[in-house]
Amino acid sequence: MKKIGGMLLFCFMLFMVPNMSHASAGLQIYLNGVSLSPSAGGQIIKDYTMIPIRVVVEELGFQVDWDKKTRTVTIHNDKTSMTLVVDQKWATVDGKKVSLDMPPTLKSDTTLVPLRFVGEQMGLVVNWENATKSVYLFTSDYSSEVTKPDVPTTPGKPDQGGSTGEGSNNGSDGTNNGSNGSNGGNSGNGSVTQDLAEIQTVTFEDNRLVVGVSKSDVKPTQTKLSNPDRIVVDIPNAKFSDSFFNSQNFAANGQAEIQLTDHPLVSKIRYSLFSSNPSTVRIVIDLNQNQAYQFTTTKDPNTIIVDLNGGSTDPGNGSNPGTIPPANGKYVVVIDAGHGAKDPGAISLNKRNEKDFNLAQALKVAELFQNDPDVQIVLTRSDDTFLELKERVTVAKQANANLFISIHANSINKATISGTETYYSRDDESKAFAQVMHSNLVQGTKLPDRGVRKQSLHVTRETTMPACLLEVGYLTNQTDEAALYQDDFQNRVAQSIKNGIKQYLGLQP
Repeated sequence: MKKIGGMLLFCFMLFMVPNMSHASAGLQIYLNGVSLSPSAGGQIIKDYTMIPIRVVVEELGFQVDWDKKTRTVTIHNDKTSMTLVVDQKWATVDGKKVSLDMPPTLKSDTTLVPLRFVGEQMGLVVNWENATKSVYLFTSDYSSEVTKPDVPTTPGKPDQGGSTGEGSNNGSDGTNNGSNGSNGGNSGNGSVTQDLAEIQTVTFEDNRLVVGVSKSDVKPTQTKLSNPDRIVVDIPNAKFSDSFFNSQNFAANGQAEIQLTDHPLVSKIRYSLFSSNPSTVRIVIDLNQNQAYQFTTTKDPNTIIVDLNGGSTDPGNGSNPGTIPPANGKYVVVIDAGHGAKDPGAISLNKRNEKDFNLAQALKVAELFQNDPDVQIVLTRSDDTFLELKERVTVAKQANANLFISIHANSINKATISGTETYYSRDDESKAFAQVMHSNLVQGTKLPDRGVRKQSLHVTRETTMPACLLEVGYLTNQTDEAALYQDDFQNRVAQSIKNGIKQYLGLQP
């Protein structure tokens, strides 16, 4: 327990805090609601909070090695190893090279590091309150009590820092959206999303949720989830209006609620800024029971309505409203072959490029669905082409995809490690989707089952549909590498991916 606590605090201390250019003495930091007093103060450099790594790491029992000659810091425990070099804008995490927006630096013989991606990997929820210059951090177990996992509130969190797990050297989309820490507002440096729709009212009367919006062209999505029963409404390219925000009692975790007493259908309604890129407001109706509903939008006035007075949405049909097929009757599934062209991905023991496996595997999946009556496959790339991570997300959004799957092969600096892993970023339907895909994938690979893991990866974090990333096997393991490039193995894996997609969508394989 002490070790776990140390890890979480370690991640917090390494986390980058945006939108500050003042002295670090004014910074207030809270972990699970408790004020913290760091033993060594950080410095604000180019709007990033830089933390002395040696003091923090050694106090918390992690192993850290410093090579003065090469100015290299290596941090490791029994699960993860990472290497950083002073003034270099990349790091190596478990054998993969990832990019950083702000490199480590050396000040008065003290190594300072900005490692937002480390914090994300460790699962902290981080909120910035500009009014008080405070950082609120919540561990995963604590935040699950404060805010249900389908509302991972990180108000105004900019997309800074490196991308991990995806293996690309282009982890950031190059923007730095400012925030007032709670409303996705416009303070801070960097480019700011313009012309956002404003959420002006959120009311619940006569079993109807009515959301007043400033614009008529919003495109909300809705999803019905179970265990517990709830309805999730996402409104992309939106934020709370200043008047609405100031009238609400938003908590430190960025969430506000409508509490309902003795209501037969609903326990409460909660809302927050779910994402800042794009700026997305999420509203969740926590149900007391499985409940049918109707979802509509109106113009003049511009409203979004969830009507619980009966309706056409059948709560017992086992389908996910977030995966309703389009008008042509087909589900759209995006298959993303990781890396490509100038980005080779990981390099295998025999000097093969990961990008080649990823593409071959993606093409085999697409071929299996070529004449499928229910599913249409969209490939992010069908040849040796390079796409930025944000471009892969754009492909999925423009296709109005129902599902997103990114295909990769893994690597690590230990040749004995072998097996199949599946990653997700969002504790909404993505977790369930990842679990279904993984159970099918391991049957196809017949490699060791290394489990389903949560990690903040750009393509699974920034997509708006259920999304997962498949690490099929390890290029750095002799057995895995030999299998990955075999045609029979790829055919078997392609079939397992198809089976997983069909199972999740409730279709016959």
